[in-house]
Amino acid sequence: MLVLVIVSRFIILLLSFLVLISSAAWAEELSLVTFLVKVKNQNLDLKIEDTKVDGAAAKAGGLKIPPPMLGVTQLNEQTGDTATGFEINQTIPFPTKILADSSARKFEANGQEQTQVARENEILATAKLLYFDLWASQEKLTLLLEKKNILEEHIKLSRSTARSDSYASIHLIKAESDLDLLENDILSAEQNLRAKQLEVATVINIDPVTFRPKLIEPSISKIPSIDSLALAPQIRSMEYSLESLKAREREAKSSWFPDISLRYREMGNTSMSSSYNEIMVAVTLPFVFFGEANSVSHQASAQRSQAEYELEKQKRNLESEKILLLTKAESIKKQLETFSESIIPRAKKRIKLVHNLAPRDMETLQDHREASEALPVLKMKALELRLEYEATIATMEKYLSQKGQQHDIHK
Repeated sequence: MLVLVIVSRFIILLLSFLVLISSAAWAEELSLVTFLVKVKNQNLDLKIEDTKVDGAAAKAGGLKIPPPMLGVTQLNEQTGDTATGFEINQTIPFPTKILADSSARKFEANGQEQTQVARENEILATAKLLYFDLWASQEKLTLLLEKKNILEEHIKLSRSTARSDSYASIHLIKAESDLDLLENDILSAEQNLRAKQLEVATVINIDPVTFRPKLIEPSISKIPSIDSLALAPQIRSMEYSLESLKAREREAKSSWFPDISLRYREMGNTSMSSSYNEIMVAVTLPFVFFGEANSVSHQASAQRSQAEYELEKQKRNLESEKILLLTKAESIKKQLETFSESIIPRAKKRIKLVHNLAPRDMETLQDHREASEALPVLKMKALELRLEYEATIATMEKYLSQKGQQHDIHK
C-alpha cells in the first residue's frame, strides 16, 4: 500500500513537471532580432548557399593546365638484349587561354558570392515577413477574443432591454448568432496561428512540436534608402557573370592560337644500339580546321551579348520596381499614421461616450454595439495594413547590398 502511494505521488509530480515545461514553452518570448539571428545561424538553406560559395572559391584557384604525363619504355631486341627508358610529355595551352580561363573562374566565384548575398537577403526578408505574419495571427486572435468579450457584454445589456421591446429581442437573437459565428472565426484563427508557428519552426530548424512562442510586437520597419539599393546583389551577380563571359569570349577567340607540346625521351643502350635522348617541341594547328574555332568564338560572343542585354533589362526593371515600392511604402506608412493618430483614438473616444449612455431602446442599443465593435474592427484593418507595409519593405530588402542588409538585421 505504501509503495502505491509513493508511485502515485511520483506520477503526480512528474505530470506537474511536464505541465510546467509545456507552459514555459508556450510562454517563451521571441523578438524579431533574436529570430533573425537564429535564421542566420540555423537556417539550412543559408548553409547550402555557404557551401556553394566555398565550392566556387575552390574552383577559382590554380591554373587550368593539363598535368604532365610520364611513361616507361622497355625495348626487347631479337638478340635478347633489352633496354629501358622513360618519356615525359607536357602540353601547355597558349598563355591567353590560361589567363582567360583563370579570370573567368575568379569572376564566377565573385558572382557566386553575390548570389549568396542575394539568396540570404531573400531568405531573411521572407523570414522577417513570416515573423510579422505570425505576430499578426497572434494579434488577430487577441482582437477576436476582445470582440467576443464585447459581444458577450452587449448581449447582457440587450437581454434587459429585450424584455420590454420586441425589436430589441430581434436584435438580441442576431447578436447571439453573430457570437456563434465569431466562435468559428476564433477556432480558425487558432488553427492559422499554429500553422504559422510550424512554418517559423521550420525556418529556424528547430523541433516544431514544442515551439509555441509568444512574439513581441516589433517596431515598424524603416524604409530603405535608394542608395542602399543601388548595389543590389542581384545586379552585382549578373555583372560578375558578364565579366566571366567576357573572359570566356577571350578564351574562345584564343582557340585560333596554337598549344605547345613538349616531350623528352631517354632510352638506354643495347649491344646493337647506343643510348640516346630526344627532345621534341610541337604546336597544334587549329586554323587547319577553322570552322570549329570560328564556331566556338561566335558562340561565346553571342552569350556575352545576351548577358549584356539581360543585365541592362534587369537594371531597368529594378529601377522601376524600386520607385514603385518606395512610393507604395510611403503611402501605406501615412495611412498607418492616420489610423494610429486619428481613426483609432476617435473610436476610443466614441466608446467612452456611448458607454456613459444606458441603452434604453433599439436605437441606443444598436449604437452601443456599433461603437463597441468598431475599435477591434479598426485595429484589424490597421493590422492588415501593417502586414501590407511590411511585405513591401521585405521586397525592398531583397535588393539591399550586404552592408545594408547587415545593418537592417542588427538595428
